[in-house]
Amino acid sequence: MTSEGNQYQIVSPSLTVKAMRDSGYKNTAYALAELIDNSIDAEASLVQVFACESPVEGATQTRHRVDTIAVLDDGKGMDKDLLRRALKYGDGLGGDRTRIGRFGMGLPNSSMSQCTKVEVWSWTNTAANALYTHLDLEEIANGRVDVPEPKPSRVPDYWDDLSEAPLGRSGTLVVWSILDRVKWHGAGATLRNTAELIGRVYRHYLKDGAVTIKMAPVRDGEVLEGKNGWYYAEPNDPLYLMRKSGTPEPFDSTPMFEPFDMGSEDEPGVYAFPIPTPDGKKYTVTVRASIARPEARRPNVSGHPWPDTANPNRDGGWQTWGKHAARNIGISLVRRGRELDLDSSWAIGYDPVERWWGVEVDFPPELDEIFGVTNNKQTATVFSSLSDFDWAAEMDSDETPKAFRDRLKEFGDPREPLLGLAQFLGEILKKMRRKLGQQTIGSRKSRQRYDEDVTSKATDAVKRRHEDGHTGTTDRLAEEATEADKRQEQLSALTERHHVDEDTAQSLVDEALENDWRVRWLSSPQDSSAFFNIDLLAGMLQVSFNTEHPLHSKLMAVLEDVPEKASEAELRQRLARATETFKLLIFSWARMEDEIPSKKDRRVIADARSDWGRYARDFIEDGSEEE
Repeated sequence: MTSEGNQYQIVSPSLTVKAMRDSGYKNTAYALAELIDNSIDAEASLVQVFACESPVEGATQTRHRVDTIAVLDDGKGMDKDLLRRALKYGDGLGGDRTRIGRFGMGLPNSSMSQCTKVEVWSWTNTAANALYTHLDLEEIANGRVDVPEPKPSRVPDYWDDLSEAPLGRSGTLVVWSILDRVKWHGAGATLRNTAELIGRVYRHYLKDGAVTIKMAPVRDGEVLEGKNGWYYAEPNDPLYLMRKSGTPEPFDSTPMFEPFDMGSEDEPGVYAFPIPTPDGKKYTVTVRASIARPEARRPNVSGHPWPDTANPNRDGGWQTWGKHAARNIGISLVRRGRELDLDSSWAIGYDPVERWWGVEVDFPPELDEIFGVTNNKQTATVFSSLSDFDWAAEMDSDETPKAFRDRLKEFGDPREPLLGLAQFLGEILKKMRRKLGQQTIGSRKSRQRYDEDVTSKATDAVKRRHEDGHTGTTDRLAEEATEADKRQEQLSALTERHHVDEDTAQSLVDEALENDWRVRWLSSPQDSSAFFNIDLLAGMLQVSFNTEHPLHSKLMAVLEDVPEKASEAELRQRLARATETFKLLIFSWARMEDEIPSKKDRRVIADARSDWGRYARDFIEDGSEEE
């Protein structure tokens, strides 16, 4: 063993390694990803992950717990010098930007974050001629400061026997033991979840067939069979644009989302952003955006029936594919084809609708410093900090956006190069959320009965007034229009004016004509200061609530977008907020009358208020029934 010697050296190897164990890996699967990075960099075509269980005697029964994890690949292998450097913190091939690995920290850092002993065999001329070395935390604590010199050592037959394919001419085996930081218990269930995450991180490599990643639980020296046997890591695409993926049926062989296009000059839903670096160079960041197809959220889309296994009384969020999408919320940050992070800070809390959009930001390693990539390749700190960037709060009152950016650049603010990108992401998310709000108009199961009741009652009121001789524009238009005319006018108003997708619009029109409904309520973004607008169509009085008006978020959303599992306290709070907003709404009208200077104009407004009150009585009292 080598002594630490000089008591004045800058760092203590033993204390440093112990401190590095708390390096922030989210879980064991993310630590494993560092090893898979190395395998892909070594041009491996097959990577195998083994989770080996041993029996643990419990109070009433024997259970099994993972005590060894191994990663075996058929890559290029390492010679003696490279193998020794690979276990050294901050060495390896960290300076090579053509690799996924970047900082020379992956193998020792990820390994020691999970276990106290890591062993490595690597070979370039058959597994019989492999070289072996290791790191052991106990040895380091006792004074070792260097990586043990690799020695010839044949790969143990145990791992050769477990491998699904014969060990090739070259490859590497990494074995973790004494797993004091691993929380895995049963290997089977754990690997199922791990395969989903690994499938997302390496989806582009898996899709292109560049690598196959397989995982297996091992008990008593044998790979378990049946449903708990081998797990293939299938592509898990948070944009849901890949034709073949691990998404549940019916979207395992067809895309669940479609590109979201805002007029891209490239292919639909793909946008290129040049980002400058301090040395004067520019590198391209590629943004891809997608949004759920209507059939993912609604069961009644023509030509796209849900499978028999789906629950037709629940919306898409409750189906297996919707629950899958709920595990993929956020902006996917991709570096050299490998996902660093699915950054959920860009999503709105836990709004269930957030699962139905996807955004991928793909950047080259040359922008690592600009994005703030951490050495464990799990996040990009500068990029994440921009998710809640508030221009209004950070700009001076008399400052233009350009002057503000110039000031940040002058002060060397690390966020400045990414501000344009962040601004674009904010815009595209805003537009996608608007469109998503239109996809399920009239189809939310929890509100459908109440919506139909209101529509029926309002329709009855309209018909009564017509029968009493009160004719409206919609009545006169209906007298001159055929059924086909009504259908086309309503479809055009919904799709062109309110940007409702064609399938949803067709469903709404069919439903209205079939039930002879004379009114329709919808929410849509509008460039207007009015909180609602009116479309007078043939036989249809269509009211559109302006989602851009504060009343939508403070009144309609509070009353309508209620979580099914909301507590009594939350419901009371929502009612209190709605009551407060309604009172403020009435006060705003009162103040409007107060500020009208002309008595004549005030009388006109007061008469309009009285007329509206009479209409309200007709719609509410005459159209209601005692419960």
